[in-house]
Amino acid sequence: MKSNQNISLWKLRTQSLKSIPAIFFIALVFTISSCEKEEITNEDLKEINFKNVSNYTLDNIPIIKNNQDINILMQNQEDKDEEKLNKYLYEIALATRDLIKDDNFNKTIIQMAKESGIEIAFLLDLEKIAPRYFDIINKNLKRNGLSLQSIANDMTHTPISSNPEYPETAEIEKYVPGIFIPNLDQIDSNKQPIISANTETDCTNNEQIEDFIVSWYFTNSGELKEIILGEETSLKTSNPLFLIDHAVKFKRQKITNNVLEENTPDTKQNKSVAHTKSLSYKIKTGYRYENSGKSEYWIDARRIRSDGAAWMFYSSVPGGKRLVKVPKNQINTTVYSSKIHAPQFWLPYSYNKFYWNTYERDWNRSSKSLGSATNWGTTITLEGRRRYSGDWYAWIPSTVNIHNTPFEWYGWETCVNFTSWKAEYQVCKIE
Repeated sequence: MKSNQNISLWKLRTQSLKSIPAIFFIALVFTISSCEKEEITNEDLKEINFKNVSNYTLDNIPIIKNNQDINILMQNQEDKDEEKLNKYLYEIALATRDLIKDDNFNKTIIQMAKESGIEIAFLLDLEKIAPRYFDIINKNLKRNGLSLQSIANDMTHTPISSNPEYPETAEIEKYVPGIFIPNLDQIDSNKQPIISANTETDCTNNEQIEDFIVSWYFTNSGELKEIILGEETSLKTSNPLFLIDHAVKFKRQKITNNVLEENTPDTKQNKSVAHTKSLSYKIKTGYRYENSGKSEYWIDARRIRSDGAAWMFYSSVPGGKRLVKVPKNQINTTVYSSKIHAPQFWLPYSYNKFYWNTYERDWNRSSKSLGSATNWGTTITLEGRRRYSGDWYAWIPSTVNIHNTPFEWYGWETCVNFTSWKAEYQVCKIE
């Protein structure tokens, strides 16, 4: 018979928490003109050595016209910081949009994203890398009293569902402006990019456009087109997707070992072989991080072996795998979905440390750290594509190092319920 054991995720803290200062919010008034088109002047063209994009082909990009008002989509009465960030990203997109006609600009952004190691071109870095482009973007932003630096200074988000027992969950999140390229590994750098302010569509009345974003491209005659696109397009197209985002700088730890497939058959033919499997999930009331559509409950995990070798779970792409999609009407309800994680020799015995975290995944947002851990001289960093650093479900990221899953503490055929104030997650070790 299986035994169930409840573990509070927050009892293992090893040090006192720091109190945080009072949080102040400064209101910002934006002037948004969705019809306004920022243009590069002839003087600008001379300064940047403009080179026309040679290939305006659209590769696997369905032409789905946007029929929603982007100004309404940016609004959020329940989270004014999010509304502020939406408008900042929109302003940056308008100020940058015409530059994607310039092949040199596109290749500069692509190279910056590659060198970052996390698929992001950080726009403040343009001041040193390509100051002419930096100046043009700032000149366009200045029309509305903004600059890349002023936006960066105010690119903050106050968590709306913090836990007073853990002051770090109320700390103001700080971001920097960047261009995220989710399909960086498959792009054709000679093709025109598609640019987006990362404004998400409202799928309340149409599930087919869940997680779509408003985007723009130019025809070879220079005509601007506005469409919406989703994750499926990002997985297929070779056109670079330039998604404006509020990003975080962190170092992705390189994992050099081969990745083991996680979908090993779950059988009892060999009693010496065991698996880890997750069975049930619950997102608690107040911690749904989606404005519309289903919540994507994901896990990212790494292991460190006693010889210091680090391994990535699930795939060669950071971010892990999806565990379950939770509809809005199933929040605070236990959802069942069996997912195999690893065969026996991946189990986290004392010589094999297994670190993980769960989070709300957003395909169109840049990766943000889910916490780091060090053991046997090796450091790993968990990460996931998500809107905010605080959109995690299991562990406070700063505590991941003390939370390697201790299956050696329990007997065979055991299920463990990991519980936080945000969510519940059941993992079983199956013989």
